[in-house]
Amino acid sequence: MRLGTYCNGLTVTPAKDTARVLHAVAIPPTAAPSAPPSEAFVVLYALAQRACDDDELARALAVRALKVTVGTDFAVARDALAALLRRLESSEDVRVVRSGAGYRSKKAGRDGRPYEMVLGVDGDGALEGSCSCRDFGKSALGWCKHLFAAARAAKATKLRAMPCALRWNPVRPFTGPGERLARLWLDPRVERRLPRRVAELFQTTPAGRPIDPRALEGVRRVETLERLLAACRQDPQLAEPAIVPMLEEELADTQRGSSIGEKDLSRMLRGFKRTLYPYQRTGVQTFLRAGRLLLADDMGLGKTAQAIASCHALFASGRVKRALIVVPASLKAQWLREWKGFTDVAITLVEGPADARAEVYKHRREGVLLVNYEQLLRDLPSVQAFAPELVVLDEAQRIKNWETRTAAVVKQLAPAWRLVLTGTPMENRLEELSSIMEWVDEHALEPRWRLPSWHAVRADGGREVVGARNLETLRARLAPSMLRRVRTEVLAQLPARTDTALPLTLTLEQQAAHDDLSPAIARLAGMGNQRPLTHPEFLRLMTLLAKQRMICNALVLPQFAEVWPELANSRRKREGHVGELGSPKLLDLRERLVELVVTQQRKVVVFSQWRRMLQLAEWACADVLARAGVKAVFFTGEESQRRRAENIVAFHDDPAVRVLFASDAGGVGLNLQRAASCCINLEVPWNPAVLEQRIGRIYRLGQLHPIEVYNYVATGGLEERIAQLVGDKRALFTGLFDGASDEVTFDSSSSFLARVQQLVEPSAASIHGDHGNEADDDADQDVLFESGRDEDEADERPARAQGFEAASAGHATPPDSAFLGEARADAGAAGASSLLQKTTAGVASADITELVRAFAGLEARPLADGRVALEMPAPAASVLGSLLRSLASALDGVAPRAP
Repeated sequence: MRLGTYCNGLTVTPAKDTARVLHAVAIPPTAAPSAPPSEAFVVLYALAQRACDDDELARALAVRALKVTVGTDFAVARDALAALLRRLESSEDVRVVRSGAGYRSKKAGRDGRPYEMVLGVDGDGALEGSCSCRDFGKSALGWCKHLFAAARAAKATKLRAMPCALRWNPVRPFTGPGERLARLWLDPRVERRLPRRVAELFQTTPAGRPIDPRALEGVRRVETLERLLAACRQDPQLAEPAIVPMLEEELADTQRGSSIGEKDLSRMLRGFKRTLYPYQRTGVQTFLRAGRLLLADDMGLGKTAQAIASCHALFASGRVKRALIVVPASLKAQWLREWKGFTDVAITLVEGPADARAEVYKHRREGVLLVNYEQLLRDLPSVQAFAPELVVLDEAQRIKNWETRTAAVVKQLAPAWRLVLTGTPMENRLEELSSIMEWVDEHALEPRWRLPSWHAVRADGGREVVGARNLETLRARLAPSMLRRVRTEVLAQLPARTDTALPLTLTLEQQAAHDDLSPAIARLAGMGNQRPLTHPEFLRLMTLLAKQRMICNALVLPQFAEVWPELANSRRKREGHVGELGSPKLLDLRERLVELVVTQQRKVVVFSQWRRMLQLAEWACADVLARAGVKAVFFTGEESQRRRAENIVAFHDDPAVRVLFASDAGGVGLNLQRAASCCINLEVPWNPAVLEQRIGRIYRLGQLHPIEVYNYVATGGLEERIAQLVGDKRALFTGLFDGASDEVTFDSSSSFLARVQQLVEPSAASIHGDHGNEADDDADQDVLFESGRDEDEADERPARAQGFEAASAGHATPPDSAFLGEARADAGAAGASSLLQKTTAGVASADITELVRAFAGLEARPLADGRVALEMPAPAASVLGSLLRSLASALDGVAPRAP
């Protein structure tokens, strides 16, 4: 035996004992061609000889490789030979025994039954066979490892023509849909009396008796399958072994959902709490009809909503009683919230230690289980015992690599209904898409060995993929089981604005650093409930909260000055280095920006309170953007006014500039509705008004496209509770200005210090104990005032506005000035009067920063009659009214009443 690497990198591995496989089988030697053999045959024959050291076997393998690749090129034939040699090698472990006119494997297959095989010779005297294993039906080689073993067992047996009348051509055409049933035919060489109901399904042509295409159309398809199966079961020798399992599978697929029409869908969606957009209804109906679907819609088109609607429909109609939803761990909470907002179908969140999870699987006989991928890996036997009839995979790019354990485990699940969600089914390799489709519809992209040579275009003489070919065939074969709509196709159906929360779990290091600060925060908050905090205490509290928020963004953010020089000068591969920053947000942002600005070719504004976070974000994404020729610009207080103007012009007019990294200095006064249709917030501000100001840069009059807003939320820490706080405050605003109800209910207290206590985990430490290490106060102040650099240059602004704009730019106030503004009323800063505390408490919900911004546009001008006119924006008038009412209320409590 020899092993070599040759022929453009093809590696052929030898079988352990392959010389006897066909050596003793009575096969006539391949007839000498009248013309010299092709160069392709010569090279393939040489390759096969080096692998098996048997001339006759090598010749047979080379002939078969060329036979199953007629009409293609040498690269495809070479890959066919390699595929045959792999099966030859693995045949050494297969044992078969005689069974009637054929053979049977000693080991059972997936369905628990042994594989059946038959051998024979075709009209040219070449060996052919059929096997009931899945590989024979999928590989398009006309051979498998079981047939190699059967040929070895046949030894010197004289073989005749295949004894079966109902035949199937296992070699899938290289172009077109490649319908499996279309390759059925009747063998006229086999004298057999066929039932009339079977014979009439086949045509009589000069080339043979293929199946009538009309018998496979519409409602006749089920009837045809049932007739053929009934005949095969009545006469087991009628059809070759590969046909019966194929017919059974096709019948199950055809019967699953083909009868679901529009009226059926409406009935099945009764009780669903939301109205689906037309394209979403199409997605649901496509899945229900197909039964197995890869839903690969563009990001933001509501794949989750379509998945939940599909589950609701199947449970409401009684077609399914048990379902499993598999999602990344960070998305479980979001899925649970959305599920309960869409449907009343019972769902159970699987969590806790192994024994607790085992109890859930054991006692739930019906309903929906929500698990993450890691739990599926650990709990596979329990999940299989639960026997879900429906499985939904979210972010299914987790299984795009055949070699991962996740892919192997998922593919051990065999539910009747399979729905896979991913906006990125592949990047540069068709094998990734094929790996996903193998579980959704294993026949869509079969056979796997063809993909690299038949559909990929490689650099001359190299392995680098530089393009793809034969795409029409791919589209045709994916169409029944893959649905992808891009944003531009459904713009008219999209809502004007879609807000999406992106919960991401903190890393263990982030969580530890975050939690280390909670006891000190709890102590200071507790002290503030007993007495007014001193100015240093108050600043210390704000500093600790700011640090926690920064850690939620990235573990390295508080130490930015120390880590940035190394990052900026690093030549290491950026993709791997990003993971060392302790920021799941940045890892997700890389993928999200590629989808939005590269795939969808949209322009995006990325907001953060901290410019340092924006620098990290730009650094983390620079390589993937650069590879696509995409550029990013900044709009923060660190750029000069001239530079910012240039960046805004470029963002509007340069097609390559698709990302604008903006701090809250860009949260007001910018009009980006003609440029961008997506806003990403790397963190949620304390004040919903600040959040709306960010979004308002693109969601305003003149915006011609539906917009999307993505809000990152780090779960398991302060930021998650801030999101709840912001939601409560927005509920109040909406109820007051946009609603008709008389009251709004939410949980959070209006007191700043009470909110702080809600935002941190209770500490067992006494508030009278150690106040913590004060040695870091100087460093903490740098963190607290970090966004002070996000200011306009003083000499480039009217003096009248400097004081007001400084607050909004973050120079005169800590980075979260809205939070600090709310805090001042309850903080009891040294020297503040009781009256001032009461007055500012009355406008706490508007906060000091909003007050400053509102009055930035206030103008006073004298009138001819000696009066003074005040002109102000409408928001300023509202804030002024609140301020005056609060002042009147405070004075009313201390001023003597008139007699």
